[in-house]
Parts: sequence; C-alpha cells; structure tokens
Amino acid sequence: MIVRMAKVEILGPKDNLFTVLDLLRGRGVFQPDPELFIAGDLAADEEPQTLILNQDEVRERRFFEELRSRILQLLELLPDAPATSPALQPLPVMELLDELVDQHLTRVRADSEALAAIREEIEQLKHDLLFWRMLEPLLAGMPQDSNLELLGVTIRDQRHLAELERLLQSKTSGRCHISTTRMSDGTLIGLVATDRQMAATLRQALTDERVPEMRLSEDLSHLSLPQRITALQLRLEELQAESGKMAQSLVDLSRQWLAIYRQALGWLDDRLSLYRASAAAYATRQCFVIQGWMAAAGVEELRKALAEATEGRAVLEQQAILEEELDRVPVTLRNPGYFAPFEIFSRLLPLPRYTSFDPTPFIGLFLPVLFGMILGDIGYGLLLVGPVLFLTKRFPPGHFASDLGKVLGVAALYTLLFGLVYGELFGDLGEHWFNLHPLWFDRGKAVLPMIIFALSVGVAHVLLGMLLGCWSDMRRHHRREALSKFCMLLAILLLVLALISWLKPQPWLAVRPLLAAVGILLPVLIAAGGLLAPLELLKTLGNIVSYVRIMAIGLSSVLLAVVANRLGGMTGDIVLGILVAGLLHAFNLLLGVFAPTVHSLRLHYVEFFSKFLDLGGRLFEPWQKKPS
Repeated sequence: MIVRMAKVEILGPKDNLFTVLDLLRGRGVFQPDPELFIAGDLAADEEPQTLILNQDEVRERRFFEELRSRILQLLELLPDAPATSPALQPLPVMELLDELVDQHLTRVRADSEALAAIREEIEQLKHDLLFWRMLEPLLAGMPQDSNLELLGVTIRDQRHLAELERLLQSKTSGRCHISTTRMSDGTLIGLVATDRQMAATLRQALTDERVPEMRLSEDLSHLSLPQRITALQLRLEELQAESGKMAQSLVDLSRQWLAIYRQALGWLDDRLSLYRASAAAYATRQCFVIQGWMAAAGVEELRKALAEATEGRAVLEQQAILEEELDRVPVTLRNPGYFAPFEIFSRLLPLPRYTSFDPTPFIGLFLPVLFGMILGDIGYGLLLVGPVLFLTKRFPPGHFASDLGKVLGVAALYTLLFGLVYGELFGDLGEHWFNLHPLWFDRGKAVLPMIIFALSVGVAHVLLGMLLGCWSDMRRHHRREALSKFCMLLAILLLVLALISWLKPQPWLAVRPLLAAVGILLPVLIAAGGLLAPLELLKTLGNIVSYVRIMAIGLSSVLLAVVANRLGGMTGDIVLGILVAGLLHAFNLLLGVFAPTVHSLRLHYVEFFSKFLDLGGRLFEPWQKKPS
C-alpha cells in the first residue's frame, strides 16, 4: 500500500536550527520541500527569506571543509590497520587535528613517495637478478679469460639470433662469443662475451640493431657474472629491509591515528551535511521555518521528540495537503506479511503517484492465480516445493531470493489447486496410474471451454482495472475522464452479454437491444473521451482477447507433458523410459516456470495496470545520517 503522508511545518528560534536539523537527520523520517513555502501576509521586514549563514557560521563551515579535504588525503595514503576507536568529543579536538593533519600528511606523503621508489627499485632488481641467474649457467661454455667483457642482451626471436651472431662476428672480426637461453616467460636472452678492447664496438653494433642490453651501474659493470649476482642480491636484501621498516612505520602511525581521523571525518560529514540541510530552511530575523513531508503515522512521535530536544521552543504543525500539491507528495510503499515479497515485481515499474494505487497487492492477488491457471499440474506443483524450501531457508527474510521463493511457493499452491481442477499429474500420467479425473474439464481436450474460461478471466480482470480507473479519476476530480472510462466499461459489459446471448440464446437476453445500447453509449463516449475513444474501446477489447494466451501456453504445457510420457513409454526399457520422460518433464517444468511468470506479468503491466495505474510518483527520500 502507499503510505499515507503528512505535510508538516517546523518552526522555532534560529538558535535551535542545528539542533532540529540534527534530530531530523538522526531519525530519518522527514523529507524537506522548500517549494511548499508560502510567505503569507507578514510584514516586509518579517517575511521569511532563504536562510543565510552569518559570518561565524560561514567561517566555521569553510574551516570544516578544508579540514575534511586534508583528512581525506591523509586517509587515502595511510594503510588500513586494526585499531580501537577512541571516545572523543569531536569539536574540542578539531583545532588540534587542524595542526596535526598537516604534519602527518607531510610525513606520510614523503614516506609514501620514498617507499614507492624503493619498491620500484626492488622490482627492477628482482628482474635483473632473474636475468643474470638465467645467464649464469652459460658462463661455463665461455672462454675463461679475465679480460673478457660480458654483456646480457634480449633477442627478439630465434631467426633474429642467427643474423645477430653473423653481424657481431663481422663487427668484432670473430672476437666475440654468444650463448642463449630462455626465461620462464619464453623470452630469449643471450650472454655475449668479448675482450674489453672490442666492447665499445660491440655495444654500438647492438644499439644499431636495436638489441636491448641489460645495463648495470658503473660500480657493477667491472665485476664478473657471479660477483654481479652476489652484489645484486645484497642490494635487494638491503632495499627489502628498508622497505619493511618504512612500511611498518606507516602501519604504526595508522594504528595510532587512523581511527581518530575516521571518527573526525564522520563528525565533519555530519556537521557539513547540517550546513547543506540548512538551505532547505527559511528564516526571519529570529525564527526559522522548515516545511516538508513525512509519514502521517510518525507525526506525533516527532512532535514530542522536537519538544524534548528544544525544551518546547520548536513546534511541529501538520497542515492540509492542497489539491495542487498532490503531485508533489512523495511516495513510499509498505506492504505487510503476505504481500511484501511481491514487491520484487512492483519495483520493476516506475513509482505510482500518491493519488494512484500500489500495484503490489494486485500482483499478490492475481499473479499466482494466473500462474496456476497456466501451469496447473499436481506433479509440477509438488516439484516446485523443493526450490521454494531451498530459497526460503537458505536466504534471510527480505533478501531477493527469499522473496522470490515465497512468491514461487504461493504460485506452486495454485498450481496444485488447478492441477486438481484439470486432473493433471505430469500430464496424463495421473489418469493412467491413479485413475485421476478432472474436477471440471480436461483442458488438453476441451479447448473451447478453456478459451471461454480464459476470456472470462480477462473480462473480469480488465473491467476491474477500468472500475479502479473510474474511482481514481473521481478522487482526483477528473470527471470527464471518469465518465469516459465508465461508458467504456458499460459498452464492454454490454458487448460481452451480447456475445453470450449470441452463443447461447436466452429468452431474457436479446442481442439487438444490447447492441442498440452500445450504439447509444458511443456518442457519450466520444463526447467524454474524444474522437479516439472508439479506438481505445477496440484496444481494450484486444486486451481482453490477449488473455487467450492463458489457454495457449497451458495447452502447450500439457501437450508437452503427454509427449514426454509417450516417448518414455516407447523406449521399451523402464530405466531409459524414466530418463527420457524425466528430461522432457524437467524441460517442460523449466518452461512452465518462466513462461507463466512472464506472461502473467505482461497481463498485469499492459492489460490491467494501464487502465488505472498513474505512474511517475516522487520517491520519498528523507534526511538521514549515513550508516557508520
């Protein structure tokens, strides 16, 4: 149902404004609406104006905004660390935090930049170590000469290796040797050895061929390969130790101050939100006025809370909602018990207007019935109990899956009931095994009665929607629209009676007078609804005819079940027959869950709700504090 709302006005001395705002945000029941305000007949100097903060309040707000910005920057840099939240009185420590946050921010920025540089160097050292360690085994195949210069290179591919070797031999007159291996990632690397006199020529040749060389610092370039690896390893260990110390220093700082800054940030957010909320207030020289919306059931409780918080200086008055304000009334839906899970389907629609209807109860009443009419099989209804129990037990109340399970449970109940009406248990299996017979008719054979049944449901459903539409228009004083819908309702009812009289003539029911009455209604319908009213009448008749889908989809379901039983029996083997029939029944059940749901929802959204539901409402969004 749509929660009944109240338009309220809160008045009090300006000194109590922030106390009132804090109370309203803490309770989370009030939505301000500054556009409701009407100044009235006050004198010009007493006419309320949009609240403007005084000089001290502006200065305090700017101070809080700048402090919040710096704390956010610090929190982005500090590592997360477990710590207990201290009990602080926020306002007295803000001046102290204003000084400390700059010191901490400077230190943390410097440490973070240094730590990032060290970690980058560590990653490069790890790569270098891996590179030279992969090349170390190649050293055994190299000439043992203390005058050798060793160069590590990365080679594009195996084909390039042969060309590179010929080029280097040519450039150095055969005074070089190259050996290759592959790294774990598949990169081809090589160790090139030459005498020191040819090292410059060799490096130039590698540069010309765009062959990357693993360069080392000057203090390592003269070392042998094993010495290089040892030096790199020592440097890596030093950097890792330094990185660990710096990271631990940041963690220690975080354990000491992170909780304090987070608590201060929360307080600042609350305080600044009060300043933003003050924009919704109007004020004279001494008083403030706030107007807005809340649930009517909570007005008295909020009135008492305001009186207690301000010692009776702030008051709340409930005002009458004017007709021109009805479209501004915010909407919130609240459905008890049985209907609550069906909100998963009503939330697919835009929010209804305050003067319209909540679609949830209608979905809760009619959706399971239409579902059961379509699926209508005792066996399938029993099989649905398993998923229902799983979803409702596995997920907590209010969870989407739990609500879906509850809706499916109601649909399964109606599937069982209509299965008894149709006499179906896995198609015709109940008839063969348990001598089960329909209580009404066999829909697999009596197609015409099923069509009539489906159309009867359509007539009742659509006419109910039109009746609700008439009532809704009357409530909003749209008398012309209400008259148009009522005439259309009467015309459809007369046409249905004429069709019944034509199919089954009755002495008390004559076709011609009924059609004559429809002809008399048409001018009234055109006068009330315009020239397009007859087309709307035809569209509504089409909406009713579309309920034949109940018969069509249900018939396809029962025929597929019968086919599954026939194919299972034709196998000549019990195990194979059960397997074949079981697979087909499982497929039919899967279709039997999705198709009835989709088509039943369509009959609601298009054929039913279009007759009375007025969408486009404003969502009720009360002031409230962010959850901590």
